Amino acid sequence: MSAPSVYLTLPSFDLFKFPPDDTPPALPPPSDESTLKSPFAIDADLYNAVLRPAVPLTFACCYILGVTLLNAYNRSHNYKRWSIANTRLFHVFVILHNAILAVYSFITFVAMVRAVSHVWPGFNQDNGLAGIADAFCKMQGPRGLGDAVTYNATTSNWEVKNRLIQMMPDGTPDSTDVGRMWNEGLAFWGWFFYLSKYYEVVDTLIILAKGKRSPLLQTYHHAGAMLSMWAGMRYMSPPIWLFVFANSGIHSMMVG
Repeated sequence: MSAPSVYLTLPSFDLFKFPPDDTPPALPPPSDESTLKSPFAIDADLYNAVLRPAVPLTFACCYILGVTLLNAYNRSHNYKRWSIANTRLFHVFVILHNAILAVYSFITFVAMVRAVSHVWPGFNQDNGLAGIADAFCKMQGPRGLGDAVTYNATTSNWEVKNRLIQMMPDGTPDSTDVGRMWNEGLAFWGWFFYLSKYYEVVDTLIILAKGKRSPLLQTYHHAGAMLSMWAGMRYMSPPIWLFVFANSGIHSMMVG
């Protein structure tokens, strides 16, 4: 019997529509344990309320408009520092802002390293590359090739091939399952990392307060990051763990 194989195919074009489907809602992280992967419970309604598309779209549009207007203001004032930027309070705030973001990003990075280590199936397993792809590309259910719980958009139901795997009474994946990225930390830390993208626009305000121009790249980065994190967390998209893992690691080493 040959080993499992990996095949690369294009996604179905049915997935590319606007607005996207409302189902399934994002699943909150495990709530019955106080560990690094899920330190405390998050209310399910709150969890999904901030993942409504209007939240990132409205914030991103207001952010872009605000940066455009403030860039014009600074230009009309010959890029003079704002009076608040000359105060001691401002300098203390900038130091605290950078320190808090660095510490928070480092904690998130550590949590994601832990998640990756728990999901990683190892090189010396019988399923080869297929086992690694299955581990990191299927977010729900217990570990093991063929044991993932996936959502069928056609039937609007969560499905699993292994009949021995139990679902929750409401038909969703079991929140106590271990070995998949969502329950191993992404559901909790990814959600807070998504929220942190709104706070990070303070970086832009600091630049503007110093009388400088906020470059297009920075504006694109902040708006794009919040939209990307929203899409990844709202639809529990597997690649989003890479964004959280890499971005938190980079930010933990940056002090602007």
